[in-house]
Amino acid sequence: MSKIRLIKVSAEYAEKIMEYRSEFPAARERVTYDPDRIPGLDCLEDYGHVSDWLRFCQSMSGKITWYMSVREGDGKIVGFLVLRHRLEYDDDDPAFASHIGYSVCPSERGKGYAKEQLRLGLKEAKALGLDQVRIVCRDSNIGSKKTILANGGVYVDTIHGEESGMDIERYDIRLS
Repeated sequence: MSKIRLIKVSAEYAEKIMEYRSEFPAARERVTYDPDRIPGLDCLEDYGHVSDWLRFCQSMSGKITWYMSVREGDGKIVGFLVLRHRLEYDDDDPAFASHIGYSVCPSERGKGYAKEQLRLGLKEAKALGLDQVRIVCRDSNIGSKKTILANGGVYVDTIHGEESGMDIERYDIRLS
């Protein structure tokens, strides 16, 4: 795995954001069913242009922060992470709320980027003053479970989404 760093989303990366989005198949996975959404890119599907989405991201400053995981060697965006400063800013059912959502583009999976991306995201959460974060994933998402556990996740429980029909595992991570 090449070294990555988290960078707040910006217009400088607009074209690369669209390249990243285009790597995902039409049937994208998400905790709650919405085939147009990619974890870490919350709400991008609601906007016709990246510039409009970036304005939305700016309007949520102080509530939600979006980051790109950028590989240092070539500047490629290998992942996205959204950090919700409070669980109330997750627009899903509160039982399914998560402080952090993340994704790694399909061509870069299995290289350790998710684990490192979450580690860096937890540092950002701690810098915000959070002492614990809640993270959720589908029970079938083995990669995400491994990522959460590798970063100190403690299993809380599994809940069932009536609307989505999905079983969701909830984890807490204490930030020390």
